[in-house]
Amino acid sequence: MRDFEVVVDRCVTRYRMDSAHAARLFHGRGHFYPGYEDITVDLFPPCLVVGSFGEDGEGADSLADLLSSRLNVEGVCVQERQGRRTNTRVVNGTVPDRLLVREGELRFYVHPTRNQNVGLFLDMAPARRWVYERANGQRVLNLFAYTCTFSVAAIAGGARSVVNNDMSRSALDWGAENHLANKHDLRIVSMLPYNLFRSWRKVRQLGPYDLVVIDPPTNQRGSFVAEKQYGQIMKRLPEFTEPGGYVIACLNSPFLNTDFLPSQMARWCPQCTWLDYLPASGDFPDSYPDRALKVGLFRFQG
Repeated sequence: MRDFEVVVDRCVTRYRMDSAHAARLFHGRGHFYPGYEDITVDLFPPCLVVGSFGEDGEGADSLADLLSSRLNVEGVCVQERQGRRTNTRVVNGTVPDRLLVREGELRFYVHPTRNQNVGLFLDMAPARRWVYERANGQRVLNLFAYTCTFSVAAIAGGARSVVNNDMSRSALDWGAENHLANKHDLRIVSMLPYNLFRSWRKVRQLGPYDLVVIDPPTNQRGSFVAEKQYGQIMKRLPEFTEPGGYVIACLNSPFLNTDFLPSQMARWCPQCTWLDYLPASGDFPDSYPDRALKVGLFRFQG
């Protein structure tokens, strides 16, 4: 049985800093904590989700017990993840099926016990903050919108309008609920529940856009494969991006390094100038930055 004190100590420290907002308390997946690469701990107040990525989930329940005794939470669930298979169990206390959580000024619904992805990717918090701070008066296109968290950040930051595209109607409905939780006017939020690669005309009709966010799944059969399809999106950017507009391109793949996004953009849309990568979240330390989440920033010159 492993000694989980290093995990608990990190969680206690992070929890004391801010226990009111959703946050990753422990990130073992970044190989920053040797021996705990299979463990994550997420706070969705007032509950915790312990992620166990090991073959047998060794010790996850014991860790949940330790965290329950040290943190002021109402419940802890363990999410056992093996590839695409996920099994979530409530181990301590009570964990509701749906929670409304905070991230700064924003509110989002999460489902901690239902899905592999609970509805809010915590490592994207710095990118959402960037959008929030720069969206005032902007027309925004949010591709692969999922639950529309970038859209929420944009409208909260004063965006003139946002167009969200995602193949999943249920995800976009969830996104509409997120907007309503923030008291947003849905008349300036559009939802396009279509396959992007068959819907370019609809995207163009609602443009042009001052800010385009591209946040696709890395490798999802029948939907998106980064190596094959990222360039297909990039080459379309001149059709609907306003000159001077920004493009945020996200990539969460341990197999594609930091050269991938700039090189793909240079090939497929040379009118987009590479600016930089947005800073990573401090809650997700990673010993191998090439494998971590990458959020590239470009500017379209027209």
